[in-house]
Amino acid sequence: MDARRNRDAVIAAAIRILATDPEASMRQIAEGSGVARITVYRHFPTREHLIQVLIDLVVEEERAVVTTAIAPGATAAAVFDRLGPGIIRVGERYRFLDKRPDRVAEAPLRRPDADEPLLRWLTEAAERGELRTDLPPEWMYAMIHGLGRAANEEVLVGRRAADEAGRLLARTLTHALVAGRDG
Repeated sequence: MDARRNRDAVIAAAIRILATDPEASMRQIAEGSGVARITVYRHFPTREHLIQVLIDLVVEEERAVVTTAIAPGATAAAVFDRLGPGIIRVGERYRFLDKRPDRVAEAPLRRPDADEPLLRWLTEAAERGELRTDLPPEWMYAMIHGLGRAANEEVLVGRRAADEAGRLLARTLTHALVAGRDG
């Protein structure tokens, strides 16, 4: 139990510290977590290992956002209304990973399997006629990720507040992808 608590403390400290200093050292993260440096290295042998764990958390959180957004019986517009703000929240939490485009580019969500929840929902919603059929689901998936990154960039540079960016992202996705709204 203590091992899990220590690991969680290090992860929480890493997220908090890296958010303000993306180049923070493992020593700084250990100090911020209240865990001895040797314990940090027992869980995360290298800084790169810790970064990979954080990338894995992004994937888990993004999948959770999607799973929550695609509630049974929800319209496509309602899904996008939940998805937009959720994408922004995850982006804000892990913004420091933008400094690691090489690692993020290899994340599983960048090259989704057919059973990836968002891709699966897009495919099924298009088959049901809820989404445009002239755009392949893989294209819609890529555009959602691309627009999500662009919306998070708007927040990062201060042009939009996070809540506004989430709403605008949702509206953009709805108007671009929902059937009957393409013109």
